[in-house]
Amino acid sequence: MKKNIKKFAAFTIIEIMIASLIALISITATLNLLFYARTNNELEQERTRAFQIISQKLDVETYKLFTWTQSDAQVTIWDNATPDDPSDDTRGLLEIIVRDPDTRQVLNAVPNPARMVEVEATIRWKHRGPRPNRLMSETVITTKVP
Repeated sequence: MKKNIKKFAAFTIIEIMIASLIALISITATLNLLFYARTNNELEQERTRAFQIISQKLDVETYKLFTWTQSDAQVTIWDNATPDDPSDDTRGLLEIIVRDPDTRQVLNAVPNPARMVEVEATIRWKHRGPRPNRLMSETVITTKVP
């Protein structure tokens, strides 16, 4: 009489451990990629806002036709919408320099006779993301006639 022995196909513990390790590595890589994308997105939002502020300031100066600009002004780059705690907003220092484009000399008054000048606007701020001490900078240079 023959005994009927059924063989079951099953995974060994080694195969299960290897599959778990592969899944863990995949999940970890995906999470790291998502974290990097989020951080990079926050940085680009700050840079875009800084560029908008500079562009608006230069537009205002262009339409004023050379009333002297205010430099070293604190500007809010990113408002976290918490009016009770403005200290959590990202703030930067706006610096505007007016130069003679030919001599590169910084001008402190309207040139006489009037001629084309170069206006350089820069905002410097500390990044608010995971590396908060990272110093960021955004610069726009334009020319205009007073």
